[in-house]
Amino acid sequence: MNAYLFNGLVSHYDKGHFVDACWNIILYGGDEAVSWKAFEEMLLSSNGGEHPDGTKIQKMVGAPVLEQLLTEAGSSPINWPQIPEEVQRILESIPLDDQEQGYWVDCEQWVRADKLAPGIDWLKREPPEEIRCGLNWSLDKTYFFLITVVSLPPAAAELTEESNERPQPGEGQFDEDDFDNSAEEDSYQQQVAFPQLMDKELAVVARARNSVVAAWLWRKYAAGTRLASNPIRIDALCDIVRIGGEQ
Repeated sequence: MNAYLFNGLVSHYDKGHFVDACWNIILYGGDEAVSWKAFEEMLLSSNGGEHPDGTKIQKMVGAPVLEQLLTEAGSSPINWPQIPEEVQRILESIPLDDQEQGYWVDCEQWVRADKLAPGIDWLKREPPEEIRCGLNWSLDKTYFFLITVVSLPPAAAELTEESNERPQPGEGQFDEDDFDNSAEEDSYQQQVAFPQLMDKELAVVARARNSVVAAWLWRKYAAGTRLASNPIRIDALCDIVRIGGEQ
């Protein structure tokens, strides 16, 4: 069943000025064109209809979702209707301030594509103690993660004449002095404020004991593919909605 991750930035007119809001959602059950149209309609109606002309769509980005759920036991086809129920059950069973999922960990640093960890036991030993001790390592407690595989910027696709080094993810990709017009600068500022708006190649759902393991599951799955070295983001799983119906 087709599924797509969409991220959109909208501005709502409220009390005399526009307020920005970022939407993140997975839509399933429709083809790409239908899904894009449904997401656009959601954004335009997201102000509740109070001001029909008071919503502006600033940007929309989307990517297909891998139809395999990655787990430590292997991968399997995703049962989309079942996942929201499982997510809700997990949320009801953990404290609101629980940090054991590890969204705060820089997975790009500790789960590198060019140095794939041989296994989870290695992952438990390699990071510093202050990182290891803050994560859940119990297999009896697992969480859902959304992995977004970020598109490589043009500068990272090939070596420049001036340098033999590729820019690191999140570094050297944008320089405010290089912008020639306000539209490009606005795009840069949007991406800084809402990193979900970065162009992406693929979205992946994983169930793992923490974000480090989730990132490792993807790196292991993608090894040898064209996306193996692309930067990734790890976030909590967003809302999941069926096209033309409820979750």
